[in-house]
Amino acid sequence: MLDELRDKIKNKKLILFGETHGTGEIPKMLSKFFSELAKHEDFNLCLEIPEELQNTEPNKIITRAKEIGTQGLISEEYVKLIKKIPTGVNVFFIAPNTIKNQEDAEIKLSNNILKVLNNKKTFAVMGSVHASKKEIRVHNQKILPAGLLIHKKLKNKLFSVLLTTKTSNNGLKKTKGQFEKGFDHVISF
Repeated sequence: MLDELRDKIKNKKLILFGETHGTGEIPKMLSKFFSELAKHEDFNLCLEIPEELQNTEPNKIITRAKEIGTQGLISEEYVKLIKKIPTGVNVFFIAPNTIKNQEDAEIKLSNNILKVLNNKKTFAVMGSVHASKKEIRVHNQKILPAGLLIHKKLKNKLFSVLLTTKTSNNGLKKTKGQFEKGFDHVISF
């Protein structure tokens, strides 16, 4: 599964991982993937954690997040992932500190990711809605995800992966076929 993914992303500049917040399996799988990949190349890693927590010691991220009342990828599993990131990998927290609405969130998230792109391959882990490369309609709301905004700029240098587990469907069953079309690859485990 991960070897196949490594081949698919070989010539990509940015890889988006879309996930459902709150699962334990996804950060564990990503930690394994990033640890293995770091043996072969340096890369950047962006996490959907508020920018204001960027310089927070990993052991204090959850406490600080509760103090400021924020969410996203903040969990014990992601703190463990951050602690295991090998030397040479730059980690960036890319969730905007303040947002007005969904559109504002997507624009700021995409801009924060684009700002960190350099000569290294970059991975960004965020909610599945943000990582989609296609417009999403939820009820009567149209969402232009960060993945779509980035795709307009990077074209074929972007690759988007949907990560799903048995415990993370989070309503995706209803729109599964349509939703998955916003991704280049789907990994279910």
